[in-house]
Amino acid sequence: MNLESSVKRFIFGIGIGIFIAMIAWSYSAYYHVSISLMQGILTTLFLGVTCGLVATIGSLDKLMDNLPFL
Repeated sequence: MNLESSVKRFIFGIGIGIFIAMIAWSYSAYYHVSISLMQGILTTLFLGVTCGLVATIGSLDKLMDNLPFL
């Protein structure tokens, strides 16, 4: 696996993680659960980096298959 492919996978994984975090954050607003700005930012960064690492180390097919249904 070359560096360019790994970087592309990592960036794609970060995008998926941020998308999942934004959906979770919007659900918290819908259910009137107060999430502080700092907690939301840290959670988004954590999910983004985690999904980026999973996409880089694993395969993108596994990442996409394990996403929950919306």
